[in-house]
Amino acid sequence: MLRKGLLLIFIFLLLTSSLTSISYAAEPPSSVEVNIPNYAVTTRGSLDYIDIPEGDVLLAEEGRPRVPYYTKSIEYPKGCRVQDVIMKQRSGLKTEEGLKLPVVVLSPNLTDLPEMKKGWYPEEDYRWRVWENSDGSTTLIIMMYPFYYNPETAEVKFYRNYRFDIEYVISTVTITTLSTDRDAYEPGDEVTLDMCLNNSGETQNVVVNTVIKQYGSNEIVNGLPLKTLKKFTGDASYSVTWNTDNAELGYYYAEATLTDTSGNVLDKKTVGIPIQLHVTEEKPTPAKTGTPTQKPTKQPTGPLEKLIELPALYLLIGGAIVILVVLLVIVLIMKSKKR
Repeated sequence: MLRKGLLLIFIFLLLTSSLTSISYAAEPPSSVEVNIPNYAVTTRGSLDYIDIPEGDVLLAEEGRPRVPYYTKSIEYPKGCRVQDVIMKQRSGLKTEEGLKLPVVVLSPNLTDLPEMKKGWYPEEDYRWRVWENSDGSTTLIIMMYPFYYNPETAEVKFYRNYRFDIEYVISTVTITTLSTDRDAYEPGDEVTLDMCLNNSGETQNVVVNTVIKQYGSNEIVNGLPLKTLKKFTGDASYSVTWNTDNAELGYYYAEATLTDTSGNVLDKKTVGIPIQLHVTEEKPTPAKTGTPTQKPTKQPTGPLEKLIELPALYLLIGGAIVILVVLLVIVLIMKSKKR
């Protein structure tokens, strides 16, 4: 009977270990390998159109050859902030000659096709960006440029295999809300930006950086004063203003970024700012601009506790099995004592 009890205890420990391994599997990836499908050539008239299955076409610059590119998306949970993406390896080179690619045309009123610019294109290997999701999670998008073309020699270089290292930090600091005091503005109006912040983790110094960008081009048109929240924890609110005297009509957006003193991005949020004529909305009294105010909160939880969350189904099944095993062990021990 004692052997049976020991066997049940061993099963219990094995189940506990398996549940722990599930939590480790939920850790966000710090590297990724990408194998790009081979490109396909479609000839139409005298031109060769190049496409990659499930890829996209680069049409960013007029006068450049029409070339394909490939993207890889990776989901990261709330509180995980990607800092950098580094290409560690690129291999599987394939070369080809004699292809004649079409030229990119962006101007709708051109009567003649523009002359294709000289030199290898694209001029960069990859780029990346992070998409902010409504639930607080983020999506890392890596855009790889595996296909290169030289219009002077009609040469092609194509790389199929990539490996990237991904650097990220775990952040307990968030921008809970970012809003404007009005829905639309006229040139010369003052825009008041209100934001609410929260740090559910340990006390730290946080820098608030707010910039105004042109929608579409993402060009920075104005940088607002930096603010530092010293020994920040709990909740805070902060307001800052932008004077639109020199702004042209159009659509802008404010981008607020929180960083630590080492420059690591802790959170980021945007809000739109339309500037147009004949805005009839009544102007409310603008909020005061000043140092963020902090409010105490309950004892925070650590960042790893927020990051590692098991699926509800695993927790339900695992918890039921653990309880059942413990009860069986207790019953067997009591029976052995009675004997």
